[in-house]
Amino acid sequence: MALLVTGATGHVGLTVVRLAVKAGMDVVAQHRSPVPQAIVDQLGGSVRWVHCALDDPFSLAAVTSAHDIDGCVHTAAVPNDRVAHAIPWETVQTNATATAALLELARLRSWRRFIYVSTGSVFQKDMRLDEPLIEDHSLSPSTLYGSTKAAGELFVGMYRKQYGLSAATVRISFVYGPPLVPAERDLPRGPVVAFLREAVLGIPIREAGGGDFAASFTHVDDVASGLLAAYNAPTLNYDIYHLGHGRNWTTYEVAEAVRAAVPGAVVEVGPGTMPWTTYNRMRGPLAGTRLKDDTGYKPSLPLTEGVAAFAAWMKDNVELLQR
Repeated sequence: MALLVTGATGHVGLTVVRLAVKAGMDVVAQHRSPVPQAIVDQLGGSVRWVHCALDDPFSLAAVTSAHDIDGCVHTAAVPNDRVAHAIPWETVQTNATATAALLELARLRSWRRFIYVSTGSVFQKDMRLDEPLIEDHSLSPSTLYGSTKAAGELFVGMYRKQYGLSAATVRISFVYGPPLVPAERDLPRGPVVAFLREAVLGIPIREAGGGDFAASFTHVDDVASGLLAAYNAPTLNYDIYHLGHGRNWTTYEVAEAVRAAVPGAVVEVGPGTMPWTTYNRMRGPLAGTRLKDDTGYKPSLPLTEGVAAFAAWMKDNVELLQR
């Protein structure tokens, strides 16, 4: 039986596919964007690539009926408020409607497991930044992106409680790591990838502000491994899980990690939170022990180790940084 990964050409989705294949799993990879032939060749015959729009339930049902799917890791989404602001209806359809369509398909076909990938952006009210956010913290979305992701969480909980579907939400936060390296700074993603790319390319970084910005940065390999641990767990006792290190790191600490990973790099940062709060609301760290309790999994790449691993990959793939 096969695992369906939605958003399989995206950052998290592609990493889930890669690690699932490495673990010997049969994967059906849903995509809307074209799949580069190099990726198809690299992942080999264990992946069946399927093109369909998730917000079209008829197309979705037709495509998935051709494959022996028994579960899903649903990563597909409009990924942040910067993107969502310009396409509100598409964001609703992608983040909320498509999630409901997949859950209904899971119910009708008795899928073994459904994992919905959500975000710390469902917490957007003012709060104490040193107060950890555990899984049962009240939702407080205030933007289109946060609201549509929260809606998906509510759908997951409803299908779990009312229909007995083995479904759960896993929240992640500020994911970084290969192969995603935007050529220009993508503010919603935070400073890790921006600083590291420029440092590897030998570009001095002298920022007047932003040092006090703090977030739960998580390496993409940790995220994908945690999602697969949830998917493969014998039992999930909760409908919400947090995947992270249980702490935040500041931009000052990001700068220190980048300097350690790229000796000789110039990374200077001043006080304040801008520009990283242009699209991001700061919050306490995602925390909680549910994922470890139910799956035995915990992330293995805290900031310094994660940045070092990402830096090593960038140095081996410098041509991709110069696009």
